[in-house]
Amino acid sequence: MSRGKLLSIKKRVQSTESLKKITKAMEMVATARVKKVEKNLHGVREFLNETIRMIENLELVGEHPFLTGEGKKGLIVISTDMGLCGAFPTEIGRLSLNFVEKKGIDYVYAIGNKTIPFFRRHQKTRRIYERVYDIPTFDFAKTLTNDLMNDGIATVYIVYGKFKNRLIQKPEVVRLTPVEFEKVKSYRYEFEPTSEEITNKALEFLVSASIYSYAYETKVSELYARQNAMRNATENAEEVIRELTLEFNKERQASITQELIEIVSGAQALQEE
Repeated sequence: MSRGKLLSIKKRVQSTESLKKITKAMEMVATARVKKVEKNLHGVREFLNETIRMIENLELVGEHPFLTGEGKKGLIVISTDMGLCGAFPTEIGRLSLNFVEKKGIDYVYAIGNKTIPFFRRHQKTRRIYERVYDIPTFDFAKTLTNDLMNDGIATVYIVYGKFKNRLIQKPEVVRLTPVEFEKVKSYRYEFEPTSEEITNKALEFLVSASIYSYAYETKVSELYARQNAMRNATENAEEVIRELTLEFNKERQASITQELIEIVSGAQALQEE
């Protein structure tokens, strides 16, 4: 075994160790961030549930597109701005593309830098929102809702990263509008100015709250997906280092053995002379 080969293996071990330090650091960063974000997830979900309960007590009247469903179909795709989180953004993109063809979507509203490979040149793409937030905000959700209304969207679907647990994050499709609630016999409150105006505001608020909640849930899923991906990368690096170290030791032992054989053979040759 040449010293060059041994040196090559040693360099591979060193480069893998450097990579391991990076992936371990990124795992720790993702862990720290997800702890801060996840603690607010319950509150965000409850905010949406309370919004739904409030609207269930309203008499929804009027001709708002979010109520009648008369208008265009729009799909909101919530993905990530950063990579290194495994197949998570790819799964969201593929599900979205299939859904666009299946449901005859008119416009796509793609959120996140990782939606660009799927929708930059897609004929249905209306808008791509890149790096619009680090942590989702309700203000952005309201802006997106206004864009939907300005474009005449009546039926709204959303693809997001559903957070099931720390190990499982899967893309899911939900329909936001047209809004449908079970009819109640009587309504508990009277409202001003008019039922139709209240209905319009309530529907728009509901869509904004839904976008905000699903975007927040996608963010939590992204951070856990990145944490898992970096942990797997670190474990793979450790396995590669172990195998390379074993190979290095075997080759070095073989090299030493070969050198000893050559020395002994040379000594024997000198004695025979």
